[in-house]
Amino acid sequence: MADLRVGSKQVERLTKRIGQERVDQRDAAVKDFQNRPLVEREGVADRERVVPQVVMVSVDGGRYQNRERDERPGTVGSHWRESKVGVLETLASEVHTSDPDPDLPQCFLDAARTLKMAREIGHVASGTEVPVPEIAAEPAPTVEAADSLANGANSSPPRSRPGRPERLVRSVVATAAVAGIFGWLVNAAAWSRNFFGAARRAFLADGQEANWTLWRRHFPTFEPILDFIHALTYVFAAATAGRSAKEGWEQFERWIQLVWAGRVREILPELEQRSTELGPPSSDASETDPRQIVAAALRYLTNNAQRMQYDRYRQLGLPITTSSVESTIKQINYRVKASEKFWSTAGAETVLQLRADYLSETLPMDRFWTDRQASATGQRDYRRAG
Repeated sequence: MADLRVGSKQVERLTKRIGQERVDQRDAAVKDFQNRPLVEREGVADRERVVPQVVMVSVDGGRYQNRERDERPGTVGSHWRESKVGVLETLASEVHTSDPDPDLPQCFLDAARTLKMAREIGHVASGTEVPVPEIAAEPAPTVEAADSLANGANSSPPRSRPGRPERLVRSVVATAAVAGIFGWLVNAAAWSRNFFGAARRAFLADGQEANWTLWRRHFPTFEPILDFIHALTYVFAAATAGRSAKEGWEQFERWIQLVWAGRVREILPELEQRSTELGPPSSDASETDPRQIVAAALRYLTNNAQRMQYDRYRQLGLPITTSSVESTIKQINYRVKASEKFWSTAGAETVLQLRADYLSETLPMDRFWTDRQASATGQRDYRRAG
């Protein structure tokens, strides 16, 4: 509009500069949070603002390529690194006297769709059969779409899950830093939004131990909830491993109904018996070996059973999947993840911060630009040569 040509290098320099300013502001806010007394860190940040009634924190990891190879053992000199993403949402929901949605959604009883989800997450081999043919005219949904169905989002045909929570305001945290730093970033972000004063609080993640270490250190007063989709794919893999398609599907239907009802402990003895029948996996067993699949599912469900009380979570009006953080990671990956994109560590951090800012519905960049303009002196920032 001003008839000016803006070169890509100029945009790159400005992105780096503004992104670093935001990273510095973020780190200063976290340092201030860490220096507060413990009693303040576990309470309400601003008593003049409304404290939300229902809140959710969900964490997961994305991917980007670093310019330097990772030479640690087991990495085979890979350029790939993990970005860490946290999504914080305020929700609106009601508490019910009983489970408002006791019946498993039909989308999870579609064999072709369930198989596709399990393949995406990597829990079954690509050659696994299903008892019914896939319908070409109706493509199977992605994991994110299935997550939305479980949380009650509209689908085709539309189905609003009874008692589902309604999302109000989302904010996003993203970093290339290590897990310890990431935990403090999410903790400070939750505190700044008065999450610790909420009456109902949920923390959602998949089964990785790092996620639950973060929960124990920073969110122990939040209800821990294992993502239902990950639980479903482990159940599906174990039910179908080493069985015919028909027999495996019948077993899956029964097991997943129990999991949806919060009765996962009832299937653990059956899984243990099945593992005994197959025998322990050998040291060189592949990931698709039925013995390995059943043993992994038994271990995963046993370790996370206390976080799979899905009937109670629905009764409390809490979400049960990580759909929000999954879809947010996809939006971040559009910016940072590609086979031809390589980042320095500092460059990745600045872009991840800006991407998180612009995906946040709390509008942190609007405040940033307003404050930056108000503090401007009107003088050029000259640099000394040499």
